[in-house]
Amino acid sequence: MSALPVREGYRLWAPTYSAENAVSQLEAALVAEMTPPLAGQRLLDAGCGTGRRLRDCGAVMAAGIDLSPEMIETGRADLDPAVRLLVGDVRALPLPDAGFDLVWCRLVIGHLPECEATYAELGRVTAAGGQVIVTDFHPAAHAAGHRRTFRHGDTVHEVEHYVHALATHREAARAAGLRLIAVREAEIGPSVRSFYERAGRIALYDAHHGLPVVLALSFVKEDRCGS
Repeated sequence: MSALPVREGYRLWAPTYSAENAVSQLEAALVAEMTPPLAGQRLLDAGCGTGRRLRDCGAVMAAGIDLSPEMIETGRADLDPAVRLLVGDVRALPLPDAGFDLVWCRLVIGHLPECEATYAELGRVTAAGGQVIVTDFHPAAHAAGHRRTFRHGDTVHEVEHYVHALATHREAARAAGLRLIAVREAEIGPSVRSFYERAGRIALYDAHHGLPVVLALSFVKEDRCGS
């Protein structure tokens, strides 16, 4: 199976993107645990897909950016107009400096061959003292043969993916003024067994039980000018 370029992959995926899969469910539960209360917070979802994670999020202001116009158009039909959705690249966010208290970048960086530019932008748009939460497809999952895939009609497509080690994330974030405060992993386990059952792949579930498939990192934006 040859991997599709990111823009083409998500163009095809947009109509069915809202359906959860094992990885997205594990990732969502992990981010929910790591995210502070959103009341009064200015939230950005960088690489938001359809913006589904911003629905009824409780933030005082919420915005989403995604590279795929099809994803953004799909999301606009299903979100409160107060949620701002924009087409854009996470490596060049069309947003002002220090405009957000909390920034998510979820399962995005692995689609990029390098992550330095993305971290630079995440750091730029985050206010001093704000939090950035980044998730990635776990290197251990890729090593075990898992791939970033979706079904379009009768065909399963793979989307291009690049493996970034924890040290790479950490160094790129440090250069952007982001200090790592937490590292978490989500493993294949009982909460996602039903996905394997429905697909008739219980043997694969048994083989990969306990395998980490999501890496989650939390950072705080340091005030380099001091207080």
